[in-house]
Amino acid sequence: MSKVLITGSEGLVGNALKRLDWTGHTVLYASRRRVNLTKQDQVDSLFSEVKPDMVIHAAARVGGIQFNLDTPAQQFHDNIMMNTLVLDAAYRHGVTNLVAFGTACSFPGDLTVFGEDSLHAGEPYPAHRSYAYAKRMVDVQIEAYNKQYGLNWCSLIPGNIFGENDNFNLTSGHVVPSLIRKCYEASLSLEHFNVWGTGQARREFIYSGNIARIVRDLLFMESPPQKVLATGESYSILEIASMIMEAFGYHNINWETNKPEGQKSRVADKTMFNSKFKDFEYSDMQTSLAATCQWFKENYDSFRS
Repeated sequence: MSKVLITGSEGLVGNALKRLDWTGHTVLYASRRRVNLTKQDQVDSLFSEVKPDMVIHAAARVGGIQFNLDTPAQQFHDNIMMNTLVLDAAYRHGVTNLVAFGTACSFPGDLTVFGEDSLHAGEPYPAHRSYAYAKRMVDVQIEAYNKQYGLNWCSLIPGNIFGENDNFNLTSGHVVPSLIRKCYEASLSLEHFNVWGTGQARREFIYSGNIARIVRDLLFMESPPQKVLATGESYSILEIASMIMEAFGYHNINWETNKPEGQKSRVADKTMFNSKFKDFEYSDMQTSLAATCQWFKENYDSFRS
């Protein structure tokens, strides 16, 4: 019976991983309340105690555009330390299978279509610079460790993830949870649902339950790629906002066109993903968004903010 260690267990992906069937494996979870992954002594103690055979490294310090702009030093330091220490400890403790998370923010900012081979082809979007470079190093470290130590580790680069147990903080949250909170609170006060930009920017969004299934499959894959993009379908912010308004039954939207909305379009090349996950079925977008909105409504007094 293999031991699987999952970091970031209280986050969006960590909670989705908890809902999966892990029959035949012992799964152990590490949250930031248990261990500070930026401290080497605590990381070493965790691995010595758990002695995992496999690791899913999902812990990260994440946020939206404003969060990355406001705290670039912390974003760089915390993310690069977590990744460096966890992956090195995994090697030193004989971990055979490992999947670590990258981010689509790391891709060059001038790309409209991006794939695994273009990760290091240019500068990331300026607003995400420090966070993006720290997360790029996941790929560099895995490549180096695979090459020098004969490992077969993999990094998963997801699109914009959303789902239950997300971070709904309006400063540090990503676009979908922020829109969900804004819309719901606007419906309570009968005020405008204010959304940055024009609504025309397009992104690929993926439900956390889908990401959880993908990362579990990669963990047990005999020959995983060094890195693989996992994204959903492309939607405009207008389309996402409309589905959220439909879920809450509230349609009083106001577009704040003087606010930034990021890159106009960012679409993934799914060649690698489709070759490894030929029969993968995504959850329906509107159903997944509605379920997330319902979860937020039911947990409004205690959601992670």
